[in-house]
Amino acid sequence: MLRDTTIFLKNLILKTKQYYYIDIRQKKNDFFAIDIPIKHYIIIISLLLLLCCVNVFNKYNTFLELKSGIEFEAMVKFHYTKNKNSERFKFQDTKGNILYGNYKGKFKNIIGKKVRVYGKIYKCTFFQFLKSCNIYNSTFSLLPIDSNKHAFIQFISNQHESKLATNLYSALFLATHLDKSLRHVANSLGLSHLIAISGFHLTILLFMFYAFVSPIYFLLHKYFCYRNAMYDLGLLGLIFAYCYLTLIDFEPSFFRAFIMACVGYIMLYLGVRIFNFFNLILCTLIALAFNVSLLFHIGFILSISGVFYIFLFIRYFDIISQCRIKQLLINIVLFNCIIFLQMIPIAHYFFPYFSIYQLISIPLSICFTILFPLLIIIHLLGYGYIFDTIIESVVNHHFLLSEYYTPIWFLIPYIIISLLSIRFKIAYILLNICAFVFYTINCVIYFTLP
Repeated sequence: MLRDTTIFLKNLILKTKQYYYIDIRQKKNDFFAIDIPIKHYIIIISLLLLLCCVNVFNKYNTFLELKSGIEFEAMVKFHYTKNKNSERFKFQDTKGNILYGNYKGKFKNIIGKKVRVYGKIYKCTFFQFLKSCNIYNSTFSLLPIDSNKHAFIQFISNQHESKLATNLYSALFLATHLDKSLRHVANSLGLSHLIAISGFHLTILLFMFYAFVSPIYFLLHKYFCYRNAMYDLGLLGLIFAYCYLTLIDFEPSFFRAFIMACVGYIMLYLGVRIFNFFNLILCTLIALAFNVSLLFHIGFILSISGVFYIFLFIRYFDIISQCRIKQLLINIVLFNCIIFLQMIPIAHYFFPYFSIYQLISIPLSICFTILFPLLIIIHLLGYGYIFDTIIESVVNHHFLLSEYYTPIWFLIPYIIISLLSIRFKIAYILLNICAFVFYTINCVIYFTLP
């Protein structure tokens, strides 16, 4: 029985390789994997810093205009009741600037809709403006709905009776604002990184895209066999990713992942080594050259930190080249456990919430590569409501949270050790010890709650 199963799996893998032309079509040889000279990096980074300065100059002009009072178009990122007579709105204009305003009255849910805003800012420095500012003497009016995003949200909403389920899936697929009760559950279970769209989601989406497009491409490829299939499919994947990026309004974490995908494609085309810490710096500067305000976006900072620790893991653990399935599975579990621990001190500088239930995020992160495509497929088939009862029961469960911010005296040495880990293995070992100690401290605080 076991022998028959083994033969079946081997035949299935062989058929899959033949169907998708894996290891058959053009493939770069390892001897092309070269590094970019440091002086070339210096030139590229200098140009990006120049572009970043131009972006800052344009931001400053916008800042001066807002101090005088202007009218502009923006999107309502979220709004909530401030007191009995007014609500607080968060706007994001077409240049990526974040502005907050208070308005009297009660408003229906207009999150994700476009508005025309008039107002001015004061008592706000330019440095504060790069992060966010309050807008005063302000009025706004709704603009006609011309976004495909609203149609997708409505498509999701039609499959759910629960507003919480609609909100969860809209946030998961379209990067909309997450409801307060769902944010509490996400913090309690450590699922924020799975709900917030990032490079993890981009990887899964591209895998689904290639699974669908590759067979069609190779049917045509036999007539154009001189084409390099890997580069053609890579370009198609980037076009698909860009369309999705525009759909979710250039969500910062996904934007960073898209830039890294573009840089990775170019470097793959040129035969340059991809997994390089200089390349991470390069991608970060490219994103900041487009919008320097990303430097103050928590999701963007956590996204960059996550990729940094992933690169460290790849440096010290050869997770990809392991041939044995058992060893590969062990490395995948080890990868999720280590990244989970290493990210906690960084995340707790911004979000102090801790729960022992956050360990659930480790197996869920492993299963998410299957779960995320499954959720997309059942929604496309119109059966998105299947897990609604589970979502409701989880949201209704009371989770106890402790709060502990990462102290600056711990964070700075932790970051220094993280940077030293690029060069020294002993620093990487010390990094993991520090992460484990910090997690233990949070456990002690959690279990001593009254």
